[in-house]
Amino acid sequence: MNNLEPHRIATFASVQIGDTLMATSLYQALRIQYPKAEFSLLSQVADHPVIAGLDTFDRIVDYQPDLDLDKLYDLVVLPVFCGDASVSSNFDRFQNVISLDRLHRELRHSWRNKWDGQFTHVLFYKHQFELNADLARAAGYAGEMPPLYCPQGDPKSYSHLDGRIGLFINTPQNKFQALPNRQWPLTHWKSLIQLMGPSNVVLIGADSDLPNLNLLAAETTAPYEATGKLSDFTALCRNLKVLVTTDGGGMHAAATTGVPIISLHGTSSPILLHPWIYPDGKCIAISAPNTCSPCQRSYRLQLCETGQTQMRCMERITPERVVRSVGLIESLPAGTCMILRGNDLQTKTEFIRSWRRWLRFTINYNYGRIFATAASR
Repeated sequence: MNNLEPHRIATFASVQIGDTLMATSLYQALRIQYPKAEFSLLSQVADHPVIAGLDTFDRIVDYQPDLDLDKLYDLVVLPVFCGDASVSSNFDRFQNVISLDRLHRELRHSWRNKWDGQFTHVLFYKHQFELNADLARAAGYAGEMPPLYCPQGDPKSYSHLDGRIGLFINTPQNKFQALPNRQWPLTHWKSLIQLMGPSNVVLIGADSDLPNLNLLAAETTAPYEATGKLSDFTALCRNLKVLVTTDGGGMHAAATTGVPIISLHGTSSPILLHPWIYPDGKCIAISAPNTCSPCQRSYRLQLCETGQTQMRCMERITPERVVRSVGLIESLPAGTCMILRGNDLQTKTEFIRSWRRWLRFTINYNYGRIFATAASR
């Protein structure tokens, strides 16, 4: 950036709750760094639920692709993974934009990236929070990153659930998610309820999840709660002993409450997208045992998206493995995130440095690249 003292700053919020929540630390860092600047949020959602109560922005503007960002702002920061490819392409047209694509431009042309795609797909590079911190530093911020923000409700409203194990039954929102992508099979949820005992758990979801909540409750007698607002959901989480959840916005919201989390990862990376539990929470991220998992944002995933191979990652995370993790997490100290791969409980560093993991991913990455490229011709 040429303008070291920008007077007009903008950033972005997408329709994806999780990605916007993961950007809230970046939002706050930019405000701290430039307290006198006019700070605007370009939002794809009116009255965005994630930023309710976040006193950071001077203006919230409806995002439109035809906005001239160079003319309107001195500095624009696009948070990591906020927006689809069309949003990223639109922001890339302007000079005053800082983005992950631009920070990684040289790395993505490196010899290593051509071989294993580490800096293209960032599956084993850094967490999304840490990548947003890189953007903050590129914009001039040098301090400690502020904690993530999410609206918090009154835990007393859900005190009747104190000590229960929460099961977040996240229902697919689109056709692709209806595949075994980031959703755990309902048969697995049912088995987990039976293993843990219906009186020890509570089924959780939003209003859109009510059909599956009703179905599981009827089949298992387990109680359920559907929360209408993020503040209700975080209030509920503060009463739980443990939360079991798939990767998604709810997982990231829960992580801001300090509740211990068991997260289930099929295509999604337990490095890039584990619950950001620091400093008070703890988590065990269960990675599917498939040799091709995780594969998000890689050529390998394209084979399943196009139906060339079958997606069988989430279904291979067994209820018994979840029960084991619930037992293990109690002994972990606060601020600890571990990864369960097969029968091995690993630190993030051990997982990243594993040559077996790297070799499996590299083989699958290049396998996917060959067949995805051939299919597109």
